Amino acid sequence: MEKDPFAGLAEAYEAWYETPLGAFAVAEEERALKGLLPFGESLLEVGAGTGYWLKRLPYPRRVGVEPSPDMLRVGRARVPQAEWVAARGEALPLPAGTFDVVLLFTTLEFVEDVEKVLAEARRVLRPGGRLVVGILEALSPWAALYRRLGEEGVRPWKEARFLTREDLRRLLGPPEAEAGAVFLAPEAQPPFPEADRAGQRAGNRPALYLGRWR
Repeated sequence: MEKDPFAGLAEAYEAWYETPLGAFAVAEEERALKGLLPFGESLLEVGAGTGYWLKRLPYPRRVGVEPSPDMLRVGRARVPQAEWVAARGEALPLPAGTFDVVLLFTTLEFVEDVEKVLAEARRVLRPGGRLVVGILEALSPWAALYRRLGEEGVRPWKEARFLTREDLRRLLGPPEAEAGAVFLAPEAQPPFPEADRAGQRAGNRPALYLGRWR
């Protein structure tokens, strides 16, 4: 994997959320994510990017770990109320048993060692804490699009590796709760809520699968 698949992408990384389809998708993702997040005092997000979720999640203490220098620089500027740590998910420079919640939101697609990242996430959880993982579901229409873009050399997708919900169950066991968001196809036209319901009826896997583990 190239050293930083997000180099040069940070400034414009959230721009898609301002398009009509992007705004619909991210609102659906936020609804699903907030429905799964437990109460707690402290949240660690591994692969926090530009801080989009750190900014929006209601925890008194928020810590973002991010290996990309570009993403980290933008995240620190946009979300100064969070603590930021330059590190990789495979080696968190944080003490064991520190956080009530650890969040990995579309992070596992870009790590070197998925199992090591998950083990580190669990290590820094307090007893009774929760691990929340969101993946770009490998069998969804969106992952098919991202794979095609990756084959064309488009970053960051040329570095991405996609997982299914079954992969997460194999790695972590059954989740105590789960959710999905964005069932419409990437080429969907408005009205998006109707297109999303149609995608669900058609049996599409969601673009985003979320699970929560104790």
